[in-house]
Amino acid sequence: MSAANPVPASREPTPKPRRRLFAKYLTVFASLITAAVLVTGTLDLYFAYRENKAASVGLQQQMALAAAAEIAHFVRDIESQISWLNLAPPWDDKPQEARRIDALKLLRQAPAITEIASVDGRGRERLRVSRLHMDRIESRADLSADPRYLRARIAKVYFGSVYFQQGSEPYMSVAMAGPRRASGVTIAEVNLKLIWDIVSRMRIGRAGRAFVVDASGQLVAHPDNSLVLRKTSLASLPQVQDAIAKRPLAYAVAKDARGRMVLTAYAAIPRLGWFVFTERPLSEAFAPLYASLWRTGALLVAGLAVSLVTSALLARRMVGPIRALQRQAARIGGGDLSGTIDLKTGDEIELLGEQINRMAADLKQLQSRSERLGRLKRFLSPQIAEAIETSGGEDILASHRCEITVVFCDLRGFTAFADNAEPEEVMGVMRDYHAALGELIYNYEGTLERFVGDGLMVLFNDPLPCPDPALRAIRMAVEMQARIAELKGGWQRKGHALEFGIGIAQGYSTLGRIGFEGRFDYAAIGNVPNLASRLCDLAKGGQILISQKVLADVHETVEAEPLGEIALKGFQRPIAVYNVVRLTKPGDRPIR
Repeated sequence: MSAANPVPASREPTPKPRRRLFAKYLTVFASLITAAVLVTGTLDLYFAYRENKAASVGLQQQMALAAAAEIAHFVRDIESQISWLNLAPPWDDKPQEARRIDALKLLRQAPAITEIASVDGRGRERLRVSRLHMDRIESRADLSADPRYLRARIAKVYFGSVYFQQGSEPYMSVAMAGPRRASGVTIAEVNLKLIWDIVSRMRIGRAGRAFVVDASGQLVAHPDNSLVLRKTSLASLPQVQDAIAKRPLAYAVAKDARGRMVLTAYAAIPRLGWFVFTERPLSEAFAPLYASLWRTGALLVAGLAVSLVTSALLARRMVGPIRALQRQAARIGGGDLSGTIDLKTGDEIELLGEQINRMAADLKQLQSRSERLGRLKRFLSPQIAEAIETSGGEDILASHRCEITVVFCDLRGFTAFADNAEPEEVMGVMRDYHAALGELIYNYEGTLERFVGDGLMVLFNDPLPCPDPALRAIRMAVEMQARIAELKGGWQRKGHALEFGIGIAQGYSTLGRIGFEGRFDYAAIGNVPNLASRLCDLAKGGQILISQKVLADVHETVEAEPLGEIALKGFQRPIAVYNVVRLTKPGDRPIR
């Protein structure tokens, strides 16, 4: 917006029907409260699900551990009783009646053991006592290749696979080696009906159950004995596979052998390599969740009713003040910064109205400042324009005389390039060229006095003074040459033969604002700009030519080679010219 041509205030818009805004806020508030109830209910269900699941799985885990401990205790008792027989003296060539008597005593004390065979250190059966068959003494049967004998000699204790005696009850062989090799091995056949009893009497809810599998997933004990007698394998169930692989259960919720969803847990019996599983139908385990779901539904309906009433009251109170804010915003947007808004709601809306009033007042001030700053930025660097604006006046732009450093640069071969290249190529090169140099001028806080095509003129030490203007100008020139060197590679690949030269001069010059209302420039007039221009014309590609006065200011930091005194157009006497070779103390790059 311009002070000379202010934008007229727009006509106040016609308010929309109150019913529409009211319905909008009613919907928003009702949705928020409904969403809150839904989120709360969902989180409640989620955490209830996790807690209920964890509690149920934990209970089943404890029951499985208890059953596993009872089975392990049963096995330890069998081991303890068998080890008692192995304390007898080693076998010799004479029958030992005492061993038979000890075996008969063991059968009476351990009802689960149905048969005992004693094998000497050479693998010959010397004694067999049984509840189901005739006793045998000194049969001398060769059992040296029997797995029970061999594995017991290696591991001291061996537990065989489960088998069924006459297709009715499960049995397992337990072989235990004596303390010495001559003591031989005692092999006992153990009835596992007790394990069936343990599994059958376990109660897990109303419909839960427990079962035992061996290391291969074969069913060992189950409340349904027919499954065990049919040698059912459960190795295909994921939870059984996890147990066999000694992994934590990947699925606490899984399918049972009948395909029903159950909550499952297990415990291992390490000595046997068996696993006790407990499972409970999911519908029974999560029954409390269903009740919670009904409660959540009832709360949702009640919450919806409350939200509708509450939303209606809140929306009714907010509609009027919001309409007033809307009208004031429309006036400000139309350019009318004179009006104010007066709200007495006693809450944040009233504070918002006061802030809008302050904003309108601030905008009036910013409007004039922005126009003024925009004019300055047409010919000054942004930071200098900001400094002038901050100072509150444009006195420093008035005509005055000052010592300045002037940098003049342009491209060699640009005219021939522009005559022969396509306009789009020329514009592309100029974009890259101006972007590279413009950034450096901004970084070094120079004032861009003018740019015409490929030629640029930059001032240092005016309109704002700066420390070491000559050194700052040379450092900028060195970076300019480096940037153009990077661009030249791309230009040469496209067939553009362009070079870059720079001239730098220093001295007193007359400076000030020139132009007319609506279009001002900031210019330097005198010999210094002319000398910088002539030095630039004289410079070859990659050279930075400086005057003697510039060198005098930077001789401790810059190494330069003399090119002699050269007659330049517009100057009566020859001018001593120097070419910058390098910076001996480059220092740090100026900060923006």
